[in-house]
Amino acid sequence: MSKPSRLEDIPFAETLAEDPEAPPLGDLFSRDRGLRLKASIHWIRHTKDGLLNTVFHHILKRCPAQAVSNFGNALVPLMRWSYRNKVFPRRIRENFSALTQGRWPEGDATREKEALGWWWGNISRTISEFSIVNSLWSSSRVEVEGIEHLEAARRTGCPIVFTSMHLATWEALFVAIHEGLAGPSIGPFQPEPNRFKNRIVHAIRKERNQYLFPPGQRSAYRLRRLMSGGRYSMTIFIDEVRDKQVHLPCFGRKLPQKGNAVVAVKIANSSGATLVPTYLTRIGPARFKLVILPPMERPEGDGPYSVLPTLQALNDVFEPIVLEHIEEWYMLGELRLPKTFAKSAWARSLAVRNEQARRG
Repeated sequence: MSKPSRLEDIPFAETLAEDPEAPPLGDLFSRDRGLRLKASIHWIRHTKDGLLNTVFHHILKRCPAQAVSNFGNALVPLMRWSYRNKVFPRRIRENFSALTQGRWPEGDATREKEALGWWWGNISRTISEFSIVNSLWSSSRVEVEGIEHLEAARRTGCPIVFTSMHLATWEALFVAIHEGLAGPSIGPFQPEPNRFKNRIVHAIRKERNQYLFPPGQRSAYRLRRLMSGGRYSMTIFIDEVRDKQVHLPCFGRKLPQKGNAVVAVKIANSSGATLVPTYLTRIGPARFKLVILPPMERPEGDGPYSVLPTLQALNDVFEPIVLEHIEEWYMLGELRLPKTFAKSAWARSLAVRNEQARRG
């Protein structure tokens, strides 16, 4: 039997991420601290968080978009307090400082602290805005810049693979492309550790009938087969977490040898698709601008993309965008910069560029 090349032939249930294997309930009382912690996270913390998220999701989805966004922002102090003893807030603070060095006068800790607060505000708004994300495009809360680049890609007659970064409320980019710009749009996604959150996200996507597949070999086959049919576009975020690290943008590190960026290039080559970078940025409470950038050029006109040069080109496109909108980049908390980063030539160059921009 041939693999399906139409979404109608695929059960929507395939887009739901599998629940992680549940530890034995008895491990809650284990003498082994590791087993006890793992069981506590699965049975207690995730269940509690999942219940709260589900209740708030169903309440917020019935509220005006701006009110939902402002509600999220109001929760920032509580969010930061609840995470005060975790490791990742310190990582966020250190990464933010490292990637904004030179942006403010030396010793001006107030400006940096305020900007870091904007990062937390954006994240908290984003979490709330997931509840009303399906309405953002239809209610004209996403404006588009660069539509001429999409039209240029369409004139080639080839499918389109949109590449992007986790900026602002990134799920709204999925919605805008799927419902307004180049739908139906498919793609992969990275599940949350919390099984209850995954079910909420799955329900949101089912409402708009968008097939986004969890990681795995079957999903990879699905995407390649569907894209080869030429009926769909694909949207893929290339700053995903893999092996506890965000590999793109590189920020002076080596190009990745695998991951979503490589998948995007290979699927584009196998389906004859055009790679089109795009990103979302926040312009207000539950209001966004979607920017479509020029299609990536092929080395020989209509030949296949060369993997490493294309990865470098994608990094060159997105790295300055992420740095410019660092207050909106969700993956800041997952990035693990090398301990020697501050002394690297790339970091010194960044500091000089930021200072020059500040001085005009």
